Formats: sequence, structure tokens, C-alpha cells
Amino acid sequence: MKITYEEEKRVITRLLLAAGAGEEEARATAEVLAEGDLRGFSSHGILRLPYILRAIRRGTIICNAKIRVARETPAAALVDGGHGLGHYVAKRGMEIAIRKAKTQGIGCVGIFNTNHFGIAGYYAEMAMKEGMVGIVATTTDALVHPWGGVEPLLGTNALAIGFPTDPPVLLDMAMSVAARGKLVDAAKKGERIPEGWAIDREGRPTTDPAEGLKGALSPFGGPKGYALAFALELLAGPMVGAAAGRDVVGTLEPKEGFSTKGDLMIAIDPAAFTSIEEFRSRARKFIDDVKGSKKAPGFSEIMIPGEPELRARERNLREGIKIAEGVWSELVQLGKELGISLQS
Repeated sequence: MKITYEEEKRVITRLLLAAGAGEEEARATAEVLAEGDLRGFSSHGILRLPYILRAIRRGTIICNAKIRVARETPAAALVDGGHGLGHYVAKRGMEIAIRKAKTQGIGCVGIFNTNHFGIAGYYAEMAMKEGMVGIVATTTDALVHPWGGVEPLLGTNALAIGFPTDPPVLLDMAMSVAARGKLVDAAKKGERIPEGWAIDREGRPTTDPAEGLKGALSPFGGPKGYALAFALELLAGPMVGAAAGRDVVGTLEPKEGFSTKGDLMIAIDPAAFTSIEEFRSRARKFIDDVKGSKKAPGFSEIMIPGEPELRARERNLREGIKIAEGVWSELVQLGKELGISLQS
């Protein structure tokens, strides 16, 4: 089935309000989830709402949580998210980073006691809309093996970097070759996976998604991707008062207790270094040079980071967002339990 962007936001907001969320946090969560679906990140869209609703019900995600600044300097802050809705907590964190960057040239905010926040690029884009560079890092449960190792010890640890250029540049990527959800999907369909996506429990590359799920995801780019994932684990983990490695739990769905992940939000004002006009002019020349360069065989164009997602967003705004029937059925059932009727 398909629904519009506005319809998806309304559905999510209604369910969250019925579950006990406040108006502001419900709308913030709805917007980030719907943006994930718009841009083609369905694993970070409305698909995650059932996990959130169940966690609210069991008390491992707290509605109307007390979000507080635990430590602060003129250019930095440490935010205690109070185990609240991760999307809303992250949005508040980037807002603080942006405010600081406007007076200090840079704002850096660490966040702990929070939950999964959807697509990292959304928060980098918040800084972009204010004429700033946005950098976002986060951690997840340990799913990725270290280079040369077998055990899952690192998160997929998304990194987003956004630039206020014309056209906009927005990198948003995880540290694994493929998302865990792609292995789950392949296993359900009885399909094989490409070699290089995952290893089995003995450390052997596998094309069997079931064995890959028992083993570990592989880092992109071999030792380089592993090294970057390692660095992000420290930046968005221990540095901000959050866990790292095996101690990161609850990012998919906090069941036994609270999520222990962390986030890092950075906003940089280019005007602290050069005029915004000169920055954009030089960036535009570089973008044009890249896009206008000679194409490799089999390629009709060269795209810049964020361009495929922007096109997907425009297309889905026109044509509607595809929602899997299984996901919608689950939402309908959860709605009934909350006293909310959702039309098919």
C-alpha cells in the first residue's frame, strides 16, 4: 500500500499520542521517521514504530522524559536524554549545537541515555538549513566484526556530514557493507546474499543470510571501514558517557532495560573561517568539476553524496510512500490496542 508523507506523519503522531507521548516529541518523531521513508531508508522509517510503541508500553522508552544539560561550556554540552524518544532527544541536541555555533563558530553536543534516532542525515540537515556544516555520529548494538576478527564487537555506527552548498551535499552512511535488515529480508525470501556482506560464526565469508545473522556483518572497505567504525564507537560512546562494543544494547528495541547508546552532534559555521559566499562558490566549482568529469564505462552520470536520496524524496513525495503490508497490519493491531482506528 501507499500513503502520502503527510498521512504517514499523522498516523505516527496519532499512535504516539495515544501511547502517552507529548505533542512536540510525537510530531518530531513522526517527521524523522517519515523522512526516512521518503528518502528510501525504509529500515529507519515507520517500520520502527512498533518497536517504539512496545518499548513505551514496557517502560524502556519514557514519554515526556526530562531532557537536561548535564555539563556545558560555551562551545560544548553533554545532554542526558532521560531515556526519551531518541528522535526528539537528538533534535534537541542538534538545536543546542546550532545555537552554540552561531556565537562560537562551532557547537558540539554529546548525548547519552537516549534511543535510536532514525536517519542521521536528518540532524545534519538541520545545521545545513542554518547555513552550517552538520556532523552526526551514533552507535548501535554490536553487529560488525573487527578486521581480522570473528565476533561482532562494533556497531554499524552511522555517520552523517552535511554541507550548506548549492546543490546540497549530504553524506549519510553506516559502517557495514550491508544493513542487517537486508540479511533478514534475504533469509525470509530464501535468497542468497553477495559474498562480502557477512561472515559465519567461524569467520568464513558466507552467502547464506541465516549464517551471516548468526555470525557478524562485515565492515565496508575492509580495514579502513573497520578503523572508522572503531573511531566512531569511541566518539559517540565513551566520550559522551555512553557504552561501547558489547555493552551497547537496546538500539533496535530496548527490552530488558534502557538503551545504552550515544550520539554526537556537531555544527560548524563556515563564516568562522571564510565568507559563506566564497565557501559556496568554491564548493560549487568542485561539485561541477566532479559531476562534469569523464564517466566510467556503464555510468551515465556521476552523483554527489545525498543526490540519490534527494531524488527518492522528490519521487516519493509525488507518488506516495510504499508501506509493507505486514508493517501496516502490525500498526493496525497496535492501534486497536491503543484505541486508535487506522483505515486500510
